[in-house]
Amino acid sequence: NFFATQDHVDMFLGAFPEIDKDDASINIVGWPMEYMPDILSTVKTDKKKDLVLFPHRLAPEKQLEIFEDLAEELKDHVEFVVCQKKKLSKKQYHAMLGKAKIVFSANLQETLGISWYEGALVGTVPMVPDRLSYTEMENTGKFLYPSEWTESFDSYKEHKDKVIERIVDYMENYDNYLVDLNKLTTHLNENYFSCKNLLEKLQLDNGNPLP
Repeated sequence: NFFATQDHVDMFLGAFPEIDKDDASINIVGWPMEYMPDILSTVKTDKKKDLVLFPHRLAPEKQLEIFEDLAEELKDHVEFVVCQKKKLSKKQYHAMLGKAKIVFSANLQETLGISWYEGALVGTVPMVPDRLSYTEMENTGKFLYPSEWTESFDSYKEHKDKVIERIVDYMENYDNYLVDLNKLTTHLNENYFSCKNLLEKLQLDNGNPLP
């Protein structure tokens, strides 16, 4: 059994408590996407806009209402785009991702998160909560915000000023985060979006790799 992250495993075991968490058939291997850096290299640009993207599916656990409230609060200063409402082609989405400064998440369910990885590849800051798979995957401490800020819409309203302050900081000091963003990208490339872990698990008993 192959899982993307430890959080993915924990969610699975929560649904099936009879399974031993130390079962040898549980393997954490990420999700092989070695092709993505080459695909996105053509849309990476230094000409960033004060643009925040919501790249997630339109589902309750993604808390779109938080993003829409932020869009209203900052409408005179920052552009907010819900990608699925634009009905973009993949090419158009990638082009927009390359121009944005922030990919925003208030997700209550996430076992890997391809969109924040794609954003990191093109120099777009991922603003993600300190929960779910994000906690184990983010290795710099610069792109996680406290989980309680968006644990619900009511919690968000209580912490709204802090969320807005963080967005403004990323916008105004974007260049200061690029070194850490590069560190994060390298970490994600090597540990979560590579086939390395999967290939290491797919070994025959004699130690030879599968053909």
